[in-house]
This record gives sequence, C-alpha cells and structure tokens, in this order.
Amino acid sequence: MYYYYQKNIFSDLRRDSMLYYAGNLHDRIFDAKDMNELKENLSRDPRFKITFLNKNKEIVYTSSPDSTFPFSMGYFEYQSHFFYIETIDLEYLKEIHYLVIQANSIDSQLKQTRKSIYLFLLFSIFFLSTVIYVLGKLFMYPIRDAINKLDRFIRDTTHELNTPLSVITMSIEQLNQDSLAPKQRKHINRISVASRTISNLYNDLTFLLMHDHINHYDLELDIRELLQERIEYFNPIAEAKKIIIHTDITDAICKIDRENMIRLIDNLLSNAIKYNKPSGEITITLTAISLSIRDTGIGIPKEAISQIFNRYTRFDETNGGFGIGLNIIQMICHKYHLGIVVDSQIGQGTVFTITF
Repeated sequence: MYYYYQKNIFSDLRRDSMLYYAGNLHDRIFDAKDMNELKENLSRDPRFKITFLNKNKEIVYTSSPDSTFPFSMGYFEYQSHFFYIETIDLEYLKEIHYLVIQANSIDSQLKQTRKSIYLFLLFSIFFLSTVIYVLGKLFMYPIRDAINKLDRFIRDTTHELNTPLSVITMSIEQLNQDSLAPKQRKHINRISVASRTISNLYNDLTFLLMHDHINHYDLELDIRELLQERIEYFNPIAEAKKIIIHTDITDAICKIDRENMIRLIDNLLSNAIKYNKPSGEITITLTAISLSIRDTGIGIPKEAISQIFNRYTRFDETNGGFGIGLNIIQMICHKYHLGIVVDSQIGQGTVFTITF
C-alpha cells in the first residue's frame, strides 16, 4: 500500500512539474518571432525533452531524436516514460501545431522506495523477532522451571527407590514358597506383583533420565524370544487383574539395543494391563515385520491420540502413573526408525502396532 501510494505521489509530482514547464514554454513560444528564435530561447530542463509537431503530426523540432511515442492529447504514460501533448495555434509560427513534453520514468524513485521498504521490513522482522524471543523466554521460564523441578523430583525419587526395591526383589526371590501356607503364598504373590510394578516404573524413570548417558549396543535381536520373556514377567500382574493374554507369535528379528526393546515391550504390555478392564483380554501378535498389542480397555478419545506421546500427559487419572510410558515408546521408535500406529475406540479398546 505504501509503495503504490508513493508511486501515485511521484506520478502526480511529475505531471505537475511537466505542466509547470509547459507554462514556461508558452511564454517563450509566444515571445518568439520565428522558429530560429524559438529554438535559441527555449527553456532547457534536463528532466524534460521537447518536441514540436506540425498539423500532420510530423516532427518539426525535437531535443530527443531517438524518442518514440503514441499520439494522445493530454498527460499519459508510455513505456515507463511520461508525456504531455497540447495544441499550439500561432499566426506567425504556422509550422508548429503540437507541443510534446517527455519526462523520464520514475523508476529510480520507485527503486529507492522499494529499498526503503525492504530495509524497514528487515528492521521490523529483527525487532519483532527480538521482542518475541525475549517475551517467549519470559513466558516460558515458569514452565521450564516447573519441568526442571519435576525432573529433579523424579530423579531424587528414583534414587531413593533403588535400594528398598532391590531388597524387596531379592527377598522374594530367595523365599522358598513351597514351604509356605497357601494364604502366605497368596500374600507373597501380591508383594511380587507390586514389586514388579514398581520395578517397571523404576526402569522407566531411569531410562527417561539417564538414556543419554547409557551405552547402547544394537544387535540382531530375536524379538520372539524376548517377547515371550516379557509376557512371562507380566503374567502375575495380568493374573492379579484376571486378564487373559492371547498370543500369535512368529519369528522376528530387529537390529536394536536389548534394553531399549525391553522398555518398548514393557510399556506396551504395562499400558495394556493398566488400562484394561477387569477380566479383560490382551491379544499379542508378532510377525516378521510388526508387533501388535490389542487390549479391551477404556480406549482413547480420537482427539487425544495426537497428544498421548507427550511427556507427563495423562488422560485417565484413576490409574496413576507419571505419563512417561508412551513418551519412552515414541523416543525409542524415533531412535530406531520404527513405525508406530495407534487405533482406539472408546469402551472397546486400543491397539498399538510397531513396524520394524
């Protein structure tokens, strides 16, 4: 808008200066007694070129022999140049009938205008970027501070969990359950389920906070063997909730770090159990190119699926947790270029599919 506004101003100024120059020429024309005197006394201006035409529109005199233009009375623009043509009727200068004034284009002024606009835009972008950056840091500071405090809390909590969890796990493993009464074995099984749940959470927290500092060893991993191992590990937790696990497993090989694959499988199984309904079912399907885990749980709203992988995001407050399991799954899939697809229906369940 500013550019076209300036263009109109330059054009109007050029027209006014041409009209003013034409007025000066009139005085010289009317004062001249013949053509020679007119040529000698013409008012020269480097901005303008003068041409006289006869009634047949033939050039009688011109200060610019190379100029070409269409004939049109009044003020007009042609090929970026400006022209003004008017009629002159003198008794003693019959050979002159038209006065043509030609002015140079306003391209140089417009070029300077464009340059000014570009400089202003660059300055504006720099200024606004600086303001946005400063305001962004100010507004994001409380969020970053809260996340840092949460990370520190999780790190401290994880550290404190390590020793008692190890003691509980080792004590359960060393117990001879055959010598216990059925009621005591039932209590021990509950403790075992609880310790495995805490252990899984502890491993997730450790992975989340320390994965950048842990050495990873990628190898051709037998996914079938590892999956069976992790299913056996989670069986007591599933049985406590009376969940039946169905499997359809074939051989599959994937080049990946073993601990990363354990984290991936464990979080998929843990979520399938945690968000399943009592006496529900889990169907695990492993092919050579994919792993699919389907549950019959509460499901995920369609509008929430795009956000479930965000860290600390939870859509069901009744089951607890930190909201980090799916974030860990996404991190591992991204690291090893694994595909992940989520399909869910409210009240019917959810299926996670990982493609190798």
